Amino acid sequence: MNVERRKGMGRIQGVQSSSNFVGDFEKIQGFDFASWLKSMVSERDYVLVKMDVEGTEFHLIPRFIETGAICHIDEMFLECHYNRWQRSCPGVRSSKYQKTYSQCLDLFHSLRQSGVLAHQWW
Repeated sequence: MNVERRKGMGRIQGVQSSSNFVGDFEKIQGFDFASWLKSMVSERDYVLVKMDVEGTEFHLIPRFIETGAICHIDEMFLECHYNRWQRSCPGVRSSKYQKTYSQCLDLFHSLRQSGVLAHQWW
């Protein structure tokens, strides 16, 4: 019986520089989400976004604001990734992200200043 290996959602992996790296990664083509959003919806549409992009929100939200794509978003549920401690091994805790919770609050503030109903998503 041939059982297909299931692949779940995972974290985006950067390009590996080591030639001896062995892994099971698939290459995916990226795209400009802000441009795509602007081309797909009008300001008259009600757009609700649920975003969990593993720390990329600190690059993506400012891009929305810079390009004007933010004007197309009415409401957003955002999981903001910050340097909370997580358990990685028994008895060991590590900080996974470099941003602070204060920086997350600033990000939510910038969304709200842009007219987006922004909610923390855990």
